[in-house]
Amino acid sequence: MIEDRRIAFFMRAYNDIDHFSPIIAEFVKRSENPVIVFTSDIDFENDYRIKFLKTLGNFEIFKDVDKAFNKSSNSNSFIKKLFQRFYKIKRNPKTLIGKYHRRFFHDNSKQFDFLHAKNIAACVFEWSTPFDKGEVIEKYFIAATGIGITTIAIPHGCNVFINSDVNVSYRKMIKKGKLVEQSDRALYDYFILQNPIRRLGWIKWGLDPVKTQAWGSARFYPDWATINRNICPKFNPKIDPKGKLKVVFMQFQKDYNLHNELIMQALQKLSQIKYISLVVKDATREGKEYYNRESAQGKLGSALVGWYGNDVHSPALIDWADCVIVIGGSIGIEAMLQKKMLIYPTYLNSNLTMYEYFNAAYCASNFQEIEQFLELFHTAENVKPPPGIDEMMTEIVYAGENSFNVPLRYYENIKNKSLAYRLPRIEH
Repeated sequence: MIEDRRIAFFMRAYNDIDHFSPIIAEFVKRSENPVIVFTSDIDFENDYRIKFLKTLGNFEIFKDVDKAFNKSSNSNSFIKKLFQRFYKIKRNPKTLIGKYHRRFFHDNSKQFDFLHAKNIAACVFEWSTPFDKGEVIEKYFIAATGIGITTIAIPHGCNVFINSDVNVSYRKMIKKGKLVEQSDRALYDYFILQNPIRRLGWIKWGLDPVKTQAWGSARFYPDWATINRNICPKFNPKIDPKGKLKVVFMQFQKDYNLHNELIMQALQKLSQIKYISLVVKDATREGKEYYNRESAQGKLGSALVGWYGNDVHSPALIDWADCVIVIGGSIGIEAMLQKKMLIYPTYLNSNLTMYEYFNAAYCASNFQEIEQFLELFHTAENVKPPPGIDEMMTEIVYAGENSFNVPLRYYENIKNKSLAYRLPRIEH
């Protein structure tokens, strides 16, 4: 009898664990004994989601740390910037150094042997291209593709934008007359998004509509979100709000077309409001925030009671909060699931998001409107929620369909021995 083949998941960051865990849980619960490969030195042993997965059954964890890629990601000194520049040249197969490196030093044998030895049937990677996240991931991808193992890119985040030019680099390219290169992403057997809006955006940029599919959001599937909130370490600040409105301000990655100076001005004004207790949460993609605790020191008022990174988790912060303010990220969906007041200041981000598109949050066009919402939440009872929450949840959690078990769909599609490339039937 042929031994059941296994699934390998490749992760490197906090966000990857956040969005992969509900899917891995489906495999663990069904005694599939999946394989997890970490290519960074993240402290996964103490991650609350990994600890929870261990209570469900068996899986294997391996570390194949890409030290050079991790080192190249740090450019906070002149020497490190030089190394980063050299690393990019070495990784580029079109440069002379890149060609030399690949001819004499590039060896996939370790990864090739690993995939064979572990009897891997499918490799699940995070979004991006097979080459953007370092040489180790590239080696696994090339080995898997060469062997004939299915390769799948699934979300490491949740894109809530309507427009496709979501970040600064995309806009620079477009303004220079270039489109984002899609040929590398097209190498995956599947490129998965949560929802039809984002799927259409990538197809418009050239991705194959057959292999580019929307499977929903496993991270924000309500059943998993409840589990995630319950297993998440609680947030117990040593403060007494004394009747104040508890507000969490969720930072987002600075290069996603944010108006960063206006954001700091908004934080300064928020921190002066006497009837709120303000907590700031950094972007979970570490190092991507525009302001941090150190640079903001002394600039904010007495309403600020805490500023946290990944040492405190967003579900716990939202559980503590009365109101959540987002400036572009998907964590607002967690606030919706927990039925908390959600403010989205449209003037702090030049992207169009699903929050205002579906009218699913209290959208503020200036700071005065933010303050009006906060005062309403502080003084009024039974404030009516925005009307578009259910519609946004249908779009982004359930891929525009009626509700279904999202992690189970990922499980079934990943386990499928054939590629589901059938186009949907068009009714005439």
